[in-house]
Amino acid sequence: MKNETAAGKRKPNILLIMTDQHRFDCLGCHGHPLVKTPHIDRLAAAGVDFQRCYAQSAICMPSRLTALTGQYLHTHGIQHNSRQVDVSHLTTLPQVLKQQGYQTAAVGKTHVGRSDEVGFDYARICAGAVVGETNQYNQYLADLGLSEPDRDQAMKAYDAYVSAIPYEHTNEVWTANQALEFLNQRNAEQPFMLWLTFERPHAPTCVPPDNPFPYDPEAITLPPYDERFYTKPDTRRPGCENSWNVFNTGEKVLRQALANYYSLISMIDDQIGRVLGHLEETGALENTVVIFTADHGDFAGAYGQFGKNTSTFDVLYRVPFIWSWPGRTGRERSYELVELTDFMPTVLELAGIDCPASVQGRSIAPAILGSPTRGGLPWDGKDAVFFETPYVKTVRTKTHKLSLGHKGGRRSWGQLYDLARDPWELENLFDRPEHQWVQQRLERRLLEWFIETDQPQEAGAGWNETPPEWCEGAAR
Repeated sequence: MKNETAAGKRKPNILLIMTDQHRFDCLGCHGHPLVKTPHIDRLAAAGVDFQRCYAQSAICMPSRLTALTGQYLHTHGIQHNSRQVDVSHLTTLPQVLKQQGYQTAAVGKTHVGRSDEVGFDYARICAGAVVGETNQYNQYLADLGLSEPDRDQAMKAYDAYVSAIPYEHTNEVWTANQALEFLNQRNAEQPFMLWLTFERPHAPTCVPPDNPFPYDPEAITLPPYDERFYTKPDTRRPGCENSWNVFNTGEKVLRQALANYYSLISMIDDQIGRVLGHLEETGALENTVVIFTADHGDFAGAYGQFGKNTSTFDVLYRVPFIWSWPGRTGRERSYELVELTDFMPTVLELAGIDCPASVQGRSIAPAILGSPTRGGLPWDGKDAVFFETPYVKTVRTKTHKLSLGHKGGRRSWGQLYDLARDPWELENLFDRPEHQWVQQRLERRLLEWFIETDQPQEAGAGWNETPPEWCEGAAR
């Protein structure tokens, strides 16, 4: 029934916690030897922790819109960041939830277009505001007489520096404060969707002068780096990030940037703990689906790099994807392939709401609920996941990855990796005769995916469904 949830009749609250540019393994629960994230770790222990979730873009705005629409980039049409993006043609998760009586709120870094057009009634923005919106965090700092120092030199070295902003006024604390303000003033008789979206550990990789979670740069072991990275056809980076590598700065500077990056993650975890603690104290957590994820990853030292680029390396696309609903979710790790496109249909199934025809993702609710007594059913993951960036399409299976790129209207390069033998993606097997059968199979899978997900905006969702009675004769 439309008005029933997958595990009961009372619609659950939805708390989506998203970080920006957060590498998958930079969490305590994912085995990082230094990073401390006790609150996120508890979510993972109490729910389902997907180990193979992939974003569809390593660029913020396209990836975030994919999560909120369930559509791939070539369908929703947003493939880069813009302050003037038009999202009026999209059907989004908060829009659908609003129609079902949900209160919708976004606090932190939005970066998806106008918050009201996306479907949020309440918005408090610290980054990602578009034309017509206000960055309330900047105004907050101005009212306090606080500002950042000149960052010209810091930008050359990973944008890592000691900020002039004390911890109590960082955007991590401010974002959690705004979330608590929403939760305190909401109508307790209605379910809510809260998108708690932290701007960092994305640059600026700056820590407060009273950093409560310092990490020792000398304790950091850098991942292996190899100059073969620079032989790839798509490793150019935007602006100053071209120089964000160990070959340019040396290991000492890179270690300091990573120490700052880890501090920001622990600061975010600290604020997540405040919000979860409030929900627990008020009794709301019991019926709240909590999801922790990121819009995309970061090199975070891999290949001697920091930040991101438009390449297709796993470290930029693999993201945390943790689901916890007290008393309802299973407690396990899943190693099946899932994507951020699956977020919207999964939330809607858990809430007992029909999914719009425009959604291209696949609900993973059966895997989240686990036991049949909770509503779970046998579930198999996807055979492949897909990434996109302008002029590049990628298909990744559990064992192989194929990327095809073009310039000037024709295919100009390809990359094929055997991920079981070469997890760092350094030996390109493309067009090698001994790997032709794998390459052809993945090229076919990439073509099938593109055809399956072709959804012209002008046609509208459902345009190819059964025709109405008045034209059935003509259709025959």
